[in-house]
Amino acid sequence: MADKQKMEITILPNGEVSIKVLCVPGPSCEQVSAALEESLGKVKAREKTAEYYQEELETSGEIAQKSGT
Repeated sequence: MADKQKMEITILPNGEVSIKVLCVPGPSCEQVSAALEESLGKVKAREKTAEYYQEELETSGEIAQKSGT
């Protein structure tokens, strides 16, 4: 999952809420908004952005360093 995760939340005057997940490539974006969606109630619609179809970046805690010799 990406290090930087953002959500853009819009609340309309009629009470309808829109959540847009940013900076999270791949289907893991659904995990980012899942708790908020659950607390708000029924999801009316879901749109997938171009980021959804990007490959997720896999990172590990290990960093390899080459010496300059």
